[in-house]
Amino acid sequence: MTAAGTRGCGLASSFRRAAGFLSAAGIAVVFALFVYGVAMRYLFDRPVGFVDEAVTLISVWSTFWTAAFVLKWPEHIAFDVVYANVAAPAQRVLLLAGATGFVILMGAAMPGMVDYTLFLWRERTDVMLLRLDWVYAVFPAFFAVMLLRFVLVIRRLVGAGWRAEVAHWSGADLDGGDDGPDTTRNTSEGGA
Repeated sequence: MTAAGTRGCGLASSFRRAAGFLSAAGIAVVFALFVYGVAMRYLFDRPVGFVDEAVTLISVWSTFWTAAFVLKWPEHIAFDVVYANVAAPAQRVLLLAGATGFVILMGAAMPGMVDYTLFLWRERTDVMLLRLDWVYAVFPAFFAVMLLRFVLVIRRLVGAGWRAEVAHWSGADLDGGDDGPDTTRNTSEGGA
């Protein structure tokens, strides 16, 4: 691996750690706000209106942030009964079909999603009065990241190292990164 490739993997790893920290911090804030809201409502009989809204917003943002930047492909929930029971070449075809379908459909939907999100600047949340375009900005950002990730998956699946990508999706390298082939993995099985 080249020095630039090593730096790129180090940068991706650092970003993943930072993204994981932000995800954990978001969940910690949700927990603290939830406890605060319950205490204010039931111990002091002084309900605080912003807590419900803040918990909802931070939960949604944390969930989509985590799914886009922290989780590796095998950690996502998937219906893979058929995929898990076919040979690697068939898994490659299934992954290519699914990834290509996702890229085409979501790529076609992205302009409308972004346009509608931008349209929401006129509305605000009920309690905290946050602009809805900022509240819902997580959705186009999430799908943009997922589109990029799937384009990279397609690129790896059509390349000579497709078996490593199939093994990655099967969870065989759960400790490996998500941004490229794991150089520590044994790829002596051959290419395409």
